[in-house]
Amino acid sequence: MAMNLGSKGVKSDLNVTPMIDILLVLLIIFMVITPLMMMQQRLEIPNKSEVDLPPDLNQDQVVLTYTQDRGLYLNRTAVSRADLSRRLFDIYKNRREKMIFLNIDPQANYGESMAIIAEVRASGLEKLAVITMKPGEQFRVPDVEPMSAAGL
Repeated sequence: MAMNLGSKGVKSDLNVTPMIDILLVLLIIFMVITPLMMMQQRLEIPNKSEVDLPPDLNQDQVVLTYTQDRGLYLNRTAVSRADLSRRLFDIYKNRREKMIFLNIDPQANYGESMAIIAEVRASGLEKLAVITMKPGEQFRVPDVEPMSAAGL
C-alpha cells in the first residue's frame, strides 16, 4: 500500500481490503454450513394398515349413531333428541379426553345431521371423529338395547 505524505487534500481512493476480508469470512461460513444443512435424516413411517377396524364399543369410546329415520343411539342405547345434551354432559363431565365418534347415515337429512353435530359441540365436546364407509359398504346401526338400560 503506497502512502502519499507530501500532498494535502482529499484522497478519493476506496479501501476495499476490509470488504474483501468480510466476503472471505462469509464464504468460509457458507462453505462450512452448507454441507451440514444438506445432511438428511432417515425417517421410517409405518405402513398404512389394510384392515379398517370399527371402533370398539366400550366404556372409553362413545359412538353417536344417527339414522335416516331420525333414530339416535349413544353406543347401543337409543336416546331421544331432547335428552341428548344431558346424556352427553353426564358421560363427559369427569373425562379428560372429550372425544366422540359420529356414525351418520349417508341417507339422513343433511340439515338435521348438522344440527345434531352442532348440539354435540355445544355439549362441550372438543373432538369429533367421523366414521366413514368404504364404497359399496352398507350403513350399520349398532345392536340396540332397550331405552331404559344405561349402556354407558
